[in-house]
Amino acid sequence: MVRHLLASICFLLGLPACFSQVPEDFPSIDKNDLPGVKISSSRTFNGTSLFGYIDGGAELYLEYGFSVVSVTEITFKDGKYKTEIYKMNGQEEAFGIFSVSKYRCVNMPPLSKFTCQTKYQLQICKGPYYISIINRTGTKTDSIASVTIGKIITDKIRDEEVDLSGYLPGIPEETIQTKCFVAKGRLGIVNGSPDLEDFFRGLTDYTAVIVNEDAKKLISLKFRNKESYQKFLELYHWEDVKPGVPGVVKKIADCHLLIELPD
Repeated sequence: MVRHLLASICFLLGLPACFSQVPEDFPSIDKNDLPGVKISSSRTFNGTSLFGYIDGGAELYLEYGFSVVSVTEITFKDGKYKTEIYKMNGQEEAFGIFSVSKYRCVNMPPLSKFTCQTKYQLQICKGPYYISIINRTGTKTDSIASVTIGKIITDKIRDEEVDLSGYLPGIPEETIQTKCFVAKGRLGIVNGSPDLEDFFRGLTDYTAVIVNEDAKKLISLKFRNKESYQKFLELYHWEDVKPGVPGVVKKIADCHLLIELPD
């Protein structure tokens, strides 16, 4: 509570301690990128100062592994847009936030492997960045302008795209694009598939890549250490993982299981 209150006070008063500078290679957008664009506000937050921007949602980003976010208000061709460029600690972390944030995508513009566009928002995951571009009116003009802004940002990102094929061997890329999400803790599970909260209760130090299909869930569960892995096996009485154990499809590697559960 004290931490949240302090972050909010800093945000309201605009103290420099609440803001940070983005790295030199950060894919920021500026007035030189778009003729006639007007930038009315630009703010940067890192660490726990994120609570001053998205109080209730900051914990989810911190759970995944958050580095810095740049928030910019711009006016372009009579439309108003807010761009949020989050740099996460890695590609998996960025995809995790993207995967639990996207909802009912109307379009998937080819700006990266993972995009989701609705009337009022364009979301993009590329490299370690999660990008959100929000418009006010939801018109076709705003949708086109959002893609233009998104392309300028993504063209500045040289990092490799996230590759989840090692988690989901043999699963088509289209399925990963549309039905997959990544969780690294309880909040990721709650936002991605709340019906799995009990299954993951008490587990720590893991990355879960989950595919929600019509009749089943496919869970690729990788633990960061043997202690957490062993705790999971004991919890579900899977001490001896081998073909035929209910629910376990196969062991991918040390501390890494592929599990199939009925939906």
